[in-house]
Amino acid sequence: MRVWMLGSGSRGNAMLVECDGSRVLVDVGFGPRALAQRLKEVDIAPESIEAAVITHEHVDHVGGVAACARRWGWTMFATRGTIAGSGALAHAGARELQPGVTVDVSTLSLLPVRSSHDAQEPIALVATGRRSGERLGVAYDLGCVTKSVRAAFHDLDLLVVEANHDDGMLRDGPYPRVVQDRIAGRTGHLSNNDGAEFARGCVRRDLRHVILAHLSEQCNTPSLALGCVGDSLRSAGYRGRLHAAHQRRVVGPFEASGHIASGQLSLGV
Repeated sequence: MRVWMLGSGSRGNAMLVECDGSRVLVDVGFGPRALAQRLKEVDIAPESIEAAVITHEHVDHVGGVAACARRWGWTMFATRGTIAGSGALAHAGARELQPGVTVDVSTLSLLPVRSSHDAQEPIALVATGRRSGERLGVAYDLGCVTKSVRAAFHDLDLLVVEANHDDGMLRDGPYPRVVQDRIAGRTGHLSNNDGAEFARGCVRRDLRHVILAHLSEQCNTPSLALGCVGDSLRSAGYRGRLHAAHQRRVVGPFEASGHIASGQLSLGV
């Protein structure tokens, strides 16, 4: 299993998962031109992608759904609430996901897990390679980590986790108080500290990569996020690599298989 972060943040989100020759997107927050360009950078044809899983209906996650479905015929998957909240998904004939119920999409088994965000029926996602058993957990756009998310995120080889904001930068930043409260609330976004605590709980021997997603351009920096989460992972004995996704460029690939060095945690951007 391999993962590329094609872009992550308030301007758009999309990640590519490749497993045993099959390719699936998680979120389609960019239009066809931007997505085609980013995929070209990693030598992947959009036509080779079979499906897309949408985590929730906010525009930075569904902005390209209508145009990409028309152009490339991708099958879209989302929860009933997410489909109801997005005319583009409904028009594209999206297939319904039920939280807690695994669905097979090509070589992957996908488990949508109900999450806590201010959307109609948002999900975190666990993707498992049916042949290899390799597991990817994706948890971003959630204000708190619920028991159901914690329970599902076990035995991971790859983890994508939100580190949206630094608490101090959010408090002293440009947003009005009502927006600050929404971001920091239980249906908002995980802070660096929240992401660090969750990632620490996911540490296991075979966890190879932790990728920080949805960093705020106003209230965070990659160095702050990497430092905070890195300290927490290091204290838990994590020996893999830690990376920060980027809003404007592709980061990856991150591979589930391969050797883990016996040395210290390694940071990357």
